[in-house]
Amino acid sequence: MHVTHWVSSSGKRPAWPCVESWMNTEYPEGCGHKFVRSIPGNVHVIWNNVVKEFLASDSDYLWSTHEDIQYLPGTLARLLSWDQPLISALVFMRHSPVVPHVWRQYEGHPEYYAYRVKDTREWFYEHSKYIQPGPYIMEENPADALAEVDFTSTACTLIHRSVLEGMVEFVGDMWWEFDNEQNGGGEDRRFHENARLAGYPGFVDRSVGCGHMVGDIATGSLDFIAWDSISTFKDTGEPDFKMLETADERLEG
Repeated sequence: MHVTHWVSSSGKRPAWPCVESWMNTEYPEGCGHKFVRSIPGNVHVIWNNVVKEFLASDSDYLWSTHEDIQYLPGTLARLLSWDQPLISALVFMRHSPVVPHVWRQYEGHPEYYAYRVKDTREWFYEHSKYIQPGPYIMEENPADALAEVDFTSTACTLIHRSVLEGMVEFVGDMWWEFDNEQNGGGEDRRFHENARLAGYPGFVDRSVGCGHMVGDIATGSLDFIAWDSISTFKDTGEPDFKMLETADERLEG
């Protein structure tokens, strides 16, 4: 098995805890690995060139970690343990609202997405030991740790080459395409939508969480629970879709 670890660059200096994460990554025994840090620039060109170069190699997995993400050394091994072709660690927004990077489509309105706040909150209350700042890895994989999602961030995402190869039918050589539509998600939403079309739904492993850096401080599950406990957003049932057409964020309490 061979893993290509890819960090996309914004051109800014990454926080030292992120660099330490790259340096201290634990690879399974016998796992070959290559580190790639792409140059800053146009997502349409640079990110897609990374995929082309990856597919031209003999590597099995493309592991995307953003340069503002801190993770623990065993993160890759935990993601690999699920044997899923498209799987991500749990990441939270680094600015308010500190919600999870986990989205679902509204039933009957697939063009709109909502943050999965409620079930993420309840899951952490059941596993309260891991309500803590920064990154974590649970000592054991809880049976309910894996959650199928409609899309998530690729801030820490393991992608098997079969996913990228299967997507060609739907995307050609444009695996990444920036999305500035108001229902949001950036390039990640389109990526996961096309992966689903190719038969590869995305999963989030809640047993492993990454820290999302604000300066040199990493946010995590504790910040999410703190935000949620004082939030004025409550579950009011069906959303007002007329309002959502102009909203930048969809929040579900």
